[in-house]
Amino acid sequence: MRKRGDTPSRSEITEKVETAKTDMSEKIGELDIIATDKETVTETLENLDFEGTAEGTDDIESAVEQAEYVTIEIFDEQDENLEEIQSDTEEYEGELEERSDASESDRERITDAASKIETTDTVNELEKAREAVSNDIEFLNEQDETAKEAREENERLQQEHRARVQGGRR
Repeated sequence: MRKRGDTPSRSEITEKVETAKTDMSEKIGELDIIATDKETVTETLENLDFEGTAEGTDDIESAVEQAEYVTIEIFDEQDENLEEIQSDTEEYEGELEERSDASESDRERITDAASKIETTDTVNELEKAREAVSNDIEFLNEQDETAKEAREENERLQQEHRARVQGGRR
């Protein structure tokens, strides 16, 4: 009668959305730190006097440029990790939308069935089912919106951090 299969619970959905939000937020924090490090290295290089020896100056410049390069590499790696999390989150948003759409179809079927039934008690019970599916739709839509808002905000911050890192690339 019931096709449950791999139907997640509300707590599982909430946990997955919250985990994605937390993971994205942590990665954004890491990108912020790395972007700040890159800015500091770039600023350091720009502020050096280079008044020592030619060899010392070359070595210093080379080492600081290498620090900048390594920092950019780390940023790019973490940026890619964030992209994967955002992609997974966007995919899950689609899954939540599909579940909401399927629940909407169920609500329509229940409403259609109730309109054909004459027994008051049966109609009342079907109304409870319709309310339950409406609550499910509302929950799914809220979780989808939560995931979407978190992902979009993270994408905006990610672009800001990218601009910070790419602003001084040599």
